[in-house]
Amino acid sequence: MLSARDCTQSEGLRIKNLSVRYPRRNIPALCCVDELIEHGELVVLAGPSGSGKSTLCRTLSGSVPDVIPADIQGGIWLDGTALLGQDPSHIASVLGYVQQDPDAQICTLNVWQEVAFGPENLCLPVEEVRTRVHAALSEVGILDLQQRSTTTLSGGEMQRLAIAAILAMGSEWIFLDEPTANLDPDGAEMIFRVLGDLRRQQGRTVTVVEHRLAPLVSYAPRVIVLDHGRVVERRQIRSHYDLAEMRLRAGWPRARSKRSPAEGGECSRRTPLVNLVDVGFGYGERTLFEHLSMSIGRGEVASVIGPNGCGKTTLLRLIAGLETPRDGIVDRDGSVPLGFVAQHPHHQIFERTIQREYAIDGIHDPLEVDRLLAEARLDGLAGVSPLSLSMGEQRRLTVSTALSRRPDLLLLDEPFIGQDRANVIWVLSQIRKASERGAGVVLVSHDVELVASISDRVVYLGDTVQMGSPDFVFEALAAQGRHAYTPGYWEEGR
Repeated sequence: MLSARDCTQSEGLRIKNLSVRYPRRNIPALCCVDELIEHGELVVLAGPSGSGKSTLCRTLSGSVPDVIPADIQGGIWLDGTALLGQDPSHIASVLGYVQQDPDAQICTLNVWQEVAFGPENLCLPVEEVRTRVHAALSEVGILDLQQRSTTTLSGGEMQRLAIAAILAMGSEWIFLDEPTANLDPDGAEMIFRVLGDLRRQQGRTVTVVEHRLAPLVSYAPRVIVLDHGRVVERRQIRSHYDLAEMRLRAGWPRARSKRSPAEGGECSRRTPLVNLVDVGFGYGERTLFEHLSMSIGRGEVASVIGPNGCGKTTLLRLIAGLETPRDGIVDRDGSVPLGFVAQHPHHQIFERTIQREYAIDGIHDPLEVDRLLAEARLDGLAGVSPLSLSMGEQRRLTVSTALSRRPDLLLLDEPFIGQDRANVIWVLSQIRKASERGAGVVLVSHDVELVASISDRVVYLGDTVQMGSPDFVFEALAAQGRHAYTPGYWEEGR
């Protein structure tokens, strides 16, 4: 390991010749990374899934190697002080880190308590803690959830809570790993504004891992592109042309035949796999939806969109039989093979190796496992622990294992999170293949562009329910002023 005197004493965060290798991995997650992040910068880490972006954030925050074992070479200095080897609690006091999976970061049972936890551990006065908690919750738009139990939050609500908890710490240096991944379009837009304000108004230094870059262009970030653990490009982004030149921006062609804009379209004539009739559901006194009626037909791709907490994941769980409706009927033939991909991959990862994960679904042939892994761009990882994979890699693994049983009904909860363009294309191809052989697919996603490209039908859950062909639903949402839920909005950089 390098000593402090080997490092240029520049003001800022200096990363010098940093290499990270996880146990049982032949290829390092990071290799010879040299970088300087200066005070007040907004830096975006971009690159393919598994390229080392999350590993870099984890190493800078001290999670690697203190929590996640790894062999580290090189050094990290903050204003000339070495960070490697420091106690993670000390690093956390100066560098805030929002993890890719917010579920892994939340440690209390109440929203207010979660945000207060950090400032309280800094031994701040009670009134200062209250001020910080109130301000942080307001910044991310969840002040109204302050008394909610954290166990009742949706994935997007947990994402906002994790961000608020870090903001309340008051750290100058903030690292966020895909902070908008689980957020609805309105929530994502708010977080992008918060990131800009942290830099321009508060002078904080922000480093963010993000695949959706267009909304950040107006803040002129510096983009660092990683590939196979190495920095392959750096550039200040000032326009959408810069993104295009870096091949970081591209739309999605329509992958399905265009449907009539009439409500229901052609989908109503498909052989139904599941029928929901006047379904109502809620948690305690909180109602998510009432009188919801719809059917999923063979070969149909139905996508569910809407605000965080509106019941999208709950709808999948109702169809899967994991929840029981408060009212109405969910009619599904239990003999129909079902594939389910949960919003949080680690909720359905059970074995110590990827090989054994496939064995759960009856696939014992090592050659077949290798073939499936190669298709999912997870080559050579059969003997690796699935929990050592990046979030994007875990998600592709769960998609692959769910598809391996050739389900007639496929339920996918946010399968595109953490995926670069090539991996998104793979997920889209798997959805298309499943529908072409007659499987019904229900997809939950906040990525409106992808929903528009693949769907036969769209279901919007919110204050009102909109259901029908993509054209019908998006036109209705635009007429209601819900432009963030329509295709093209994000590519315009708002």
